[in-house]
Amino acid sequence: MSLRTDWPCWEIMKCKPEQAVQCPAFHSERPCWEVMREIDVCSFNVCKDCIVYVSKQKDSIFSREEILSIMCQKGVDVVGNRCPGYNMKQSVG
Repeated sequence: MSLRTDWPCWEIMKCKPEQAVQCPAFHSERPCWEVMREIDVCSFNVCKDCIVYVSKQKDSIFSREEILSIMCQKGVDVVGNRCPGYNMKQSVG
């Protein structure tokens, strides 16, 4: 199984389609954190903690298994199977 790191941020974050099309990163070929850094320099501090940023780094401090676990806990289906024990109520909030 491979981690789908080629997914765009709006798919990883499970944005609703109407939200995604309003996002500046949706209309760019560049990674979302680069787009957001241009809009708001301080926002990059938030990006460094984001699972999208972390999962796409070549030198991530997290192992592949840890990234899969974090994404699975968020309810993101990264390997083509429903995450074991995932509960829709957990993703609300």
